[in-house]
Amino acid sequence: MSADGSSQYRSTAPITWLASYPRSGNTLLRTILKRCFGQSSQSIYDDGEFSDPNLRDVVGHEVVGSDPRRFIAQARSDGRSHYVKTHELPPTDQHPAIYVVRDGRSAVVSHAHYLREFLQRDMGLTEVLEGKAGLSWSQHVRAWALPPRRRTLVVRFEDLASGNPATLAAISAFIGQPLIHDFDISFDRLHDLDPVFFRRGSDHANIGELDETALRLFDRLHSETLRTMGYDEAPICFSRSHLYRAGEAR
Repeated sequence: MSADGSSQYRSTAPITWLASYPRSGNTLLRTILKRCFGQSSQSIYDDGEFSDPNLRDVVGHEVVGSDPRRFIAQARSDGRSHYVKTHELPPTDQHPAIYVVRDGRSAVVSHAHYLREFLQRDMGLTEVLEGKAGLSWSQHVRAWALPPRRRTLVVRFEDLASGNPATLAAISAFIGQPLIHDFDISFDRLHDLDPVFFRRGSDHANIGELDETALRLFDRLHSETLRTMGYDEAPICFSRSHLYRAGEAR
């Protein structure tokens, strides 16, 4: 976890970007902002997966209408703070950002499932690994986090999933909002609300889907970024009811 001056910085910016490579924990971050800090969030996408009002309430998703560009323009001057989801490259503006990084081996598997099963796109894991579904995992992580973009707090998926106290404290300091509720987010509840979108919270299970060919391709394309981001140890898994280490998975 890192940031440019995050220990002293208190965000009063009209927009704080919530950025990540797809399927890396952006929705989990938004859920934490709502549950633990009482902050709703928005998106530059239509986020049709949050049409269920119960799920929308849990995530804290605030509908912004059919024109996200217009919303962003208005948000810069409407006098309140907005926390806005994006999977794009870093913008040229100077708005602060929280960037979520996840073990790339898990993120690409989850992204491939989402493209096929949720968006109904004919896109395989190889194409995702090669960045043919958009930016590759390494391209995205390096653009945002190596080194971190100015005024950007980098947090790890596994720390969000465990409700890591240091990570929650860093978010609190970065956005200038107090922690108002203990972390008690249950993946089981999220999965029950939408089992396709919240397919798995387990890095261990996702990585287990990579066959030898996919692992070799990932190693060739992304191993340097993976090591630089510190993903050398056994992955942490977010189970349906609690967090557990990979060795404890059943």
